[in-house]
Amino acid sequence: MDSNGLADPYVKLHLLPGASKANKLRTKTLRNTRNPAWNETLTYHGLTDEDMQRKTLR
Repeated sequence: MDSNGLADPYVKLHLLPGASKANKLRTKTLRNTRNPAWNETLTYHGLTDEDMQRKTLR
């Protein structure tokens, strides 16, 4: 947060277990806001149905 009380927030998404870059996504940064609202679709490529059953989104 800067001196005028505003921030530049973003969201990081991780699929666990897994430590590869393919398991990490990040939203766009919303500049100068204290009330962020994201309306984005982030897509993980190469996931199988089995992966969806055993992984957790954090």
